Amino acid sequence: MSPWLPLALMSGPDVPSLVLVGLFTGLLALDDTAFAQTWFGQPLPAAALTGFLCGDPLTGLAVGLPLQLVLAGNLPVGQTFTGDPASATVAAVSGTLLSGIRLYPPLAEDPAGTWQLLGWVILGAGLLSLLGHLVIQTERRANGLLMLQGHRTLRDGKLSRIERLHMRCLVSTLGRGFSLGILFTVCMIWAWLPLFERLPSFIQEALGTLPLLLPGLGVGTMIDRYGLRASWPWVGGGLVGTFLVVSYVS
Repeated sequence: MSPWLPLALMSGPDVPSLVLVGLFTGLLALDDTAFAQTWFGQPLPAAALTGFLCGDPLTGLAVGLPLQLVLAGNLPVGQTFTGDPASATVAAVSGTLLSGIRLYPPLAEDPAGTWQLLGWVILGAGLLSLLGHLVIQTERRANGLLMLQGHRTLRDGKLSRIERLHMRCLVSTLGRGFSLGILFTVCMIWAWLPLFERLPSFIQEALGTLPLLLPGLGVGTMIDRYGLRASWPWVGGGLVGTFLVVSYVS
């Protein structure tokens, strides 16, 4: 077994930690579109906050930064967003840290050589996000059926019915985030992370390049969505910032 997959994988997390992760994921699920919309549910803040709750913000940064860059054009503002990045990001970070594993951001000093595992965790987060999207679509259809009852308010004027239906939608979103947060975290700990050891060595090596490839994919996605004219200041600023950071680190 490699040094970044300790025996903690065999025991699993304690129940209070899972409940805390579930509650936090539920709040972020509400924040996507249903309540507040602070953008704390975006991958970078969600990962950093999860890392803080689990005792290692640096691992949160390592996972959240590449995911945030690749999802730069997938924002829940005035459009339909794809996936469930909040639940997937929280599960990726919490599952890693509750397994006793630490990860390091790309281009940072990495004493344990965990870039390959970081790529595997990021890939797992992407797959979990797509799986969560199916659950969100099911929830939206169920909420749509609920709101059909609200049409009766147009006839009788009982606004309290709308308030009750809205509260039921909020509770279902909270429950969805809570359940997926726990389920995805358990999947990371007991299935996804142990599977890394069974991968061929050449796949493990290839996974080490994934965190470095995602920023370019994110830039391409942003240009495709908003056009080069609107995107070039952000792309240029990011390149300058990256150059300054790398120069400072070097």
